[in-house]
Amino acid sequence: MIAVAVIAVATASLVAFAPFIHRDMRRRWEKDIGGGLGSALDAVRRPSAEDAHAQWEAQIEMPAPAPSPGDKGLDDGRIVIDLN
Repeated sequence: MIAVAVIAVATASLVAFAPFIHRDMRRRWEKDIGGGLGSALDAVRRPSAEDAHAQWEAQIEMPAPAPSPGDKGLDDGRIVIDLN
């Protein structure tokens, strides 16, 4: 009787934690070489998605504008940062 209860609890625990175990295994797979291989195949299969992702990254990574002479914060060619 106790053995049946132990087996039932173990089975219920596995069923309850299966999504967490699957998610952890999937993260490891995507982090390792499998994720890189999948994205390479995705670029061949759906080039428009790859282009859209590249455009999105370009929009996010905006370079900081270079200071021009006469801008506030420049003093004899040296950049002055006032923390007040």
